Amino acid sequence: MTQAIRTMPEEMPVDVWRGFRPQKADWQGRVLGIFVTPESAGEMVSLPEVWAFADRGLAGDRFFRDSWSAVKRSDKAVSLIEDEVLQLAARELGVESIADKSRRNIVTRGVPLIELLHHEFTVGGVLMRGIRLFEPCGHLVKVSKLPGIFRALDHRSGLKAAILSSGTIHVGDKIALQPAVATATA
Repeated sequence: MTQAIRTMPEEMPVDVWRGFRPQKADWQGRVLGIFVTPESAGEMVSLPEVWAFADRGLAGDRFFRDSWSAVKRSDKAVSLIEDEVLQLAARELGVESIADKSRRNIVTRGVPLIELLHHEFTVGGVLMRGIRLFEPCGHLVKVSKLPGIFRALDHRSGLKAAILSSGTIHVGDKIALQPAVATATA
């Protein structure tokens, strides 16, 4: 049976987001997993650490390039997804885990991705900016070979982010929202 895949808008409306929402406002999150693949349809490989290059992407990943800003697509540099969502989706699909099937680079734990949208945050020592929430796509369905994955990740498929500073990201690194910087008025 084929899965119904609807055309998705470039940016998902915030009001339909079904991702992780913590009970308390002072959340503490971390990196639970890191995945890359050099090929668009290649199998995702789990890594203990990865080098993140500002405006370029993650070393060894299919989205690594000379400059995402040059093509006005800084949202392609890195993708994040919540472990809480992956666990729910895996249960709905009747499988043990889908982290490597989600096609996302960084699996977070304890991080409400919606709170990172349009804000700067750090992953270990790497500065990023949340660009847009996004939906699963037909490519994910085709490559994952997991019936029902589109429906399981609908409205909670992750966050695309720009990498603003270079550095190494490790499994276990802390993820923290940066304080808003007040602009001075003259």
